[in-house]
Amino acid sequence: MAKALSHPATLFIMWFGPVPVVSTSDPNMIQKICTQPEFLHKPYMYDFFKLDYGLFSAKYHIWKNQRKALNPTFNKKILDSYIPDFDRCAQNLVRKLSVFADKEPVQMTFFMLRCTLEMVCATTLGVDVNQNPSVDKLIGLIMTLVHLCSRRIVRIHYHSEMVYRLFSKEYREDSRLRKEAYQIGNEVLQEAINRKTARQARESAAGGSAKDEDGYRKSHNFVDQLLEELDGSKLETIEILHNVYTIIVAGSDTSGTELGIISLMLAIHSEMQEKIYEEIMSVFPAGTDMDLNPETLRQLVYTEMFVKECLRHFPVAPHIFRTPMKDVELDGKHIPKGTMLCISMYNAHRRKDIWGPNADKFDPENFSAERSEGRHPFAFMPFSAGARNCLGYRYAMISLKVIVLHMVRNFKLKTHLRYEDVLFKFDCLLKLSNEPAINLERRTTIENNS
Repeated sequence: MAKALSHPATLFIMWFGPVPVVSTSDPNMIQKICTQPEFLHKPYMYDFFKLDYGLFSAKYHIWKNQRKALNPTFNKKILDSYIPDFDRCAQNLVRKLSVFADKEPVQMTFFMLRCTLEMVCATTLGVDVNQNPSVDKLIGLIMTLVHLCSRRIVRIHYHSEMVYRLFSKEYREDSRLRKEAYQIGNEVLQEAINRKTARQARESAAGGSAKDEDGYRKSHNFVDQLLEELDGSKLETIEILHNVYTIIVAGSDTSGTELGIISLMLAIHSEMQEKIYEEIMSVFPAGTDMDLNPETLRQLVYTEMFVKECLRHFPVAPHIFRTPMKDVELDGKHIPKGTMLCISMYNAHRRKDIWGPNADKFDPENFSAERSEGRHPFAFMPFSAGARNCLGYRYAMISLKVIVLHMVRNFKLKTHLRYEDVLFKFDCLLKLSNEPAINLERRTTIENNS
């Protein structure tokens, strides 16, 4: 288990190879960096992903216009409409895992990644990835490209574009895969445009409206909403493609990785797992049909506390980076324009002056109403924070709860591993060093399985 790096200074310098990085885990400093417009720019490493027109790595002036246009795509009504998709994909996950129940142990992260991929394709593109070979291939290409970029980030000698192009075989692979991804991506987008056009023609012929009584589009998948923005001349086609790719990666790779960790924490903390099970059964009793909706999900209070504690200990993106767009002063220190700033969420989530003397202990009660009262708003930020936070953070929380609900309702997760034995490897994302296999024991009290 990696230990949090305690540092007495509000700001301190680390070295990223030859590059000095001004770092902090102080919530007051984090709030200043995340909320002031001077710090809403991202440093050069984000350019490696070549998603210059997507929210993840776009330059400030592009991001600012996009964020305003895209904020409505994750409003409450649209998020609530995704719950049936989450439910269906989680049920598919249970069926796949049932093959291993009471038999052989299973490495959970692979299945979690596939489940979250199904979810994001259903809600982003409105397609079943298992039934669409083009989309399935596109997803594979995107994930490979992201992993190539992640490897480049941790190899300092390849930060130079000239060195990377001349001496890295991965550059040639990146170029080849990216060309193929764009070709398929344009085809998938054209299919979405054709579906949207056909649907509008049917609605027009029937004398109906494309919007419901509240003025929202009846089709809630993400790409249809982006196409609506394109029709209004708010977004360019390349912006739509880059944001679709961004949502696919952000919605599947990060959530799937976190769910692998959550599965392990459930298996390690069996008493907490049983408390979650009891809560689930009180809301969704055995022998009854599960009515998944915003209200019933809100009743899973301890389940959400457990998920948040997993996110506190293991934020998938343990660090975020910013760079000031002009010379600034922080904590009385002069910070030149272009300096790389690092916010360590991993360390901020383990500060004893915020989380108490047992900050390193895994305890969902950290998120009880009593303990949460008065806590600094920037002390917990698994989805970043401030104006440039993750647009899909509420989407992620709902989908995580739905999957945990189905897993725990159907299986007991077991392992001999201890919390102290969990190891991670250094990467852009926080990933398990060695994927432990988990035993699944089928629960016998479910008369009408989800």
